[in-house]
Amino acid sequence: MGKIMKNLVEYIGIADILPTNPRYFKQLTMSENLAIPMQKPDMEQLLGIMVEAEVISTRLVETEKGVSDEGQKLSGCKLIIELRFHEKIKYVADEPTQSVHVAEYESHYKSVFVVVPCEIDGTNVCEFVRKKKMSVNVYIEDIYAEMVDCRNIFKNITFFVDVVFGK
Repeated sequence: MGKIMKNLVEYIGIADILPTNPRYFKQLTMSENLAIPMQKPDMEQLLGIMVEAEVISTRLVETEKGVSDEGQKLSGCKLIIELRFHEKIKYVADEPTQSVHVAEYESHYKSVFVVVPCEIDGTNVCEFVRKKKMSVNVYIEDIYAEMVDCRNIFKNITFFVDVVFGK
């Protein structure tokens, strides 16, 4: 996990490297407005944001075969991945002491779909899933955050979900 400074805001959790030849993947962005919890003081300055992604569950489903409206080839199998994001916002309070505070958030990005083949090298993909010979890796590609006002932050995360099947 890397650290990057942009416009005096520290971003923690951005992947140092990304997969070089991914086969089964999805790249997404998640934007949201975060409100500072009521028990916390107002913000004067945003100092940093930390993001971690966690895979909650995966399940394989059968789908139609063909081509989607977007032009993606549909194999007849799709992996549904449930993710949870753990986030921490660090800021300077808008008060004479200018103390530093951290607000924590958990958000769910439900149902990330990754099209996978129904068979890999003669083995049904269900066997890989059943025998736990599959890994799902989530890489944070970019984080952007800005203070909207003294109680709200706009945040955008770009993330990459990579599915790898092994023997």
